[in-house]
Amino acid sequence: MTGAEQFREFAAGHGFELPAYIEPGKIIRFQTNGKRGDDAGWARLFDDGLGGIVGDWRTGAEFVWQAKRDRQFTPEEKRAWQAKIEIHRRERDAELVRQYKDAQARAELVWKTSTPAPDDHVYLLKKGVKSHGLRVYKGALLVPRRIGNELHNLEYIYPDDEKRPVPGGRVNGCYFSMGRPDKVLCVAEGYATAASIHETTGHAVAVSFGSSNLLPVAKILRGKFPDKKIILCADIGNGQDEAIKAAQAINGFLAVPVFKDSSSSPTDFNDLHRLEGSEAVKAAIENAIRVSTTADAVQPDGVSLIRGSSIVPEAIRWIWKDWLSCGKFHIIAGAPGTGKTTIALALAATVTAGGRWPDGSRAEPKNILIWSGEDDVKDTLLPRLLAMGADHTRIYFVGPVMVDGKSRPFDPAKDIAELARVAAEIGGIGLIIVDPIVNAVPGDSNKNAETRRSLQPLVDLAQKLDACALGVSHFSKNTAGRNPVERVTGSVAFGALPRVVFGTAMTTDKEGHTERIFVRAKSNIGPDGGGFNYDLEQKTVPGHHALQASCLLWGRPLDGSAHELLSVAEQVDEERCATDEAIDFLRSILVGGPMKASEVIKEAREAGIHDKPLRRARERLGITPVKQSFSGGWEWSLSAPKMPQGTQDAQYKKVGIFDGGGHLRHHREADPDADGVEI
Repeated sequence: MTGAEQFREFAAGHGFELPAYIEPGKIIRFQTNGKRGDDAGWARLFDDGLGGIVGDWRTGAEFVWQAKRDRQFTPEEKRAWQAKIEIHRRERDAELVRQYKDAQARAELVWKTSTPAPDDHVYLLKKGVKSHGLRVYKGALLVPRRIGNELHNLEYIYPDDEKRPVPGGRVNGCYFSMGRPDKVLCVAEGYATAASIHETTGHAVAVSFGSSNLLPVAKILRGKFPDKKIILCADIGNGQDEAIKAAQAINGFLAVPVFKDSSSSPTDFNDLHRLEGSEAVKAAIENAIRVSTTADAVQPDGVSLIRGSSIVPEAIRWIWKDWLSCGKFHIIAGAPGTGKTTIALALAATVTAGGRWPDGSRAEPKNILIWSGEDDVKDTLLPRLLAMGADHTRIYFVGPVMVDGKSRPFDPAKDIAELARVAAEIGGIGLIIVDPIVNAVPGDSNKNAETRRSLQPLVDLAQKLDACALGVSHFSKNTAGRNPVERVTGSVAFGALPRVVFGTAMTTDKEGHTERIFVRAKSNIGPDGGGFNYDLEQKTVPGHHALQASCLLWGRPLDGSAHELLSVAEQVDEERCATDEAIDFLRSILVGGPMKASEVIKEAREAGIHDKPLRRARERLGITPVKQSFSGGWEWSLSAPKMPQGTQDAQYKKVGIFDGGGHLRHHREADPDADGVEI
């Protein structure tokens, strides 16, 4: 069996029917729902025929195939295999974006050249509903597929009831809405069904264009309207199952059409409207019931149990694979001066511009929210973002809140719900930055329960917007060598609540060269460990020649655990700091001239300076211990004096106050002037 045949068999096992011919290395499109014009299915057989990927752009499903092997991968082969998969994923994503844009451009052109749809269009008459903002193009009804106010695609509805989107256009998350939301918002699959509900109840209704899109649309609407009662209006059959899943995900309600006479096999609310009238539709919507968290039970409000068999597993969704996850809370922590804020802004710039992550993978362009309590937007945050190539049209800073015409600072305890609403109206939020994260805790940030309670609204916001929340914090002082997660300043909740924690450190060698590292200290949802070098530089802000801003440059990848990487870096840094402190001490104490070594050592210890950094400082300053006479004690001096005849030089005699191991010698007779100090 050839590689292509194995791949086709693998795809069939996951419910995909691939075309008869598969050209290796080329992305192919195919139907997944049997409808004309549908091409949500995609597949790519690798050039060598030994692997491939198949999936569905509508649902986000993806499956990787590998040809049968007679042995396991070596570590090098495994890395090469993973790299090949990532390359194909990036190329697939780029192809998807290109097709989306092409289809969007075609949809916009058709929409502009179309005319308003009359209520007596043959399809509308057949369904017994009106046009609510539809248009007509060459006899076909046009229903716009939007996200927020942005048109992404069109659904053509022909007089014979055939429905077809613009090929290659976006489906996931797109919807069409009619009416203004009051206290209730309904979601239905098709236009006629939604129009029947809107016309009979007066409620605002969103059209999801199919059952598989109910969940994505429901999540978007929940983000826009966190306080509304959202009712999933199901079609009988598969639509009912999908509506239940969507209602579960957003804490919503379910309405199902109930027919007195089902001999004609009716399935939706438009059928109910035409067969049994407006009152039947109203009653079904009014009797909508809250869905429990189980897919096999619908019950009134109250405690419910979750049956494992009823849950549909979902893969973690990433904006940066294995590093930044959608809908999860993350934290960056490190010592002052390591550039944590600049790192966060560099990640944000990558998101807005659809740039490349440090590992070379490509980001999907998304909007970002930044809530900062330390840096000025105009002279610090925005210049840094622009200097790092950010798309400023996708950047949104959280400003003050207006109440009764008066301005007050944003308060997370009160204003998260309103922030969720306005952010959902913007749509496409991929990253939320809170700097510093302690700003989100109005109470005592050292108390675990209070911190968790204060951070929960931010966690909920990330889930509602399906965005990555990233907080910026510090490492506590004098915690080097401990578990990095335990070092985050404040309550242990700052390290426990985030699903991913990053750490930063900075070292400087003897020549003054600075090296910074960014490491993954913890991940509850993917691999941990590893990281990247990075550096900071000043760069001119594009379009503002007199304006300079800090920028981040990513370097080589790092292997190893975060504990190991930070320990090595901070050990060097601590040694450097201790040596610098010892140098300053020696310069200050010897500025007046030579001193007995025993006195220098005694005062150093009293000042908290240990023997090892004192030795390194002596070597750095070029201090040579000397004796002015045979019976005299050893002396230290910043500038070595001329030695009179008979003077003993510790270096010359290969002896001194340090033994061969670099430790201070304990030899009373070697220095009779030590005055009892152990040297």
